[in-house]
Amino acid sequence: MAAEEPEGWDVEWLGHTDRYGRRGMPLPGSIANIRRGVAERKWAEARSWSERRIKRRKQKMRGKMRQQAVVARAPKRLAERFHQLRTGHCRTEQYLEWTKNSDTAACGWCQYKTQTREHLLKHCKKWKMQQKTLWAEVRKATGRGKDRFTVPDLMADERCTRAVLGFLRTTKVGSRVGPRAVPPKPGEEGGVAREEGDETEAGGRA
Repeated sequence: MAAEEPEGWDVEWLGHTDRYGRRGMPLPGSIANIRRGVAERKWAEARSWSERRIKRRKQKMRGKMRQQAVVARAPKRLAERFHQLRTGHCRTEQYLEWTKNSDTAACGWCQYKTQTREHLLKHCKKWKMQQKTLWAEVRKATGRGKDRFTVPDLMADERCTRAVLGFLRTTKVGSRVGPRAVPPKPGEEGGVAREEGDETEAGGRA
């Protein structure tokens, strides 16, 4: 009696019979071929399983991190300062101390104990007039004052972007941290305050 071809084995059978009418055995395969076949079948099943259970949807960038058209049209240096303030990786004494690039977190403009984004945008005495203009424009655009805004919310709100860019354009926030006391030279008394980044040496020629 001819052998019946098993169903669902997914094997290749010989297409002829011997002289006794019996079907041939499946072609032998190498271990490598068998392993490859098992692996392909396994990954096909895994892909089918995941496609049935996972909804396909486009990944969208969160609104707080999306590029704003107003910033994209701004000068490169100004846009750079804006994005640094937005992410928190900006030129403040608090951040510089954290990165081991400063030995103090105190504000160089008003000597407040910690120079943060919040301090520079709301409370630093050096930029009082610019802060007043900033928050007047923010209130006009949103109906909310500075007490109802955190810095991340302010930087993410597109209605406030023009006001923040105007503030940065008229101040040195984000590009300087304020004057620092230069240690006195031997034989001199006291120190001289010098703005960070200034190439003129204290006591030297301009």
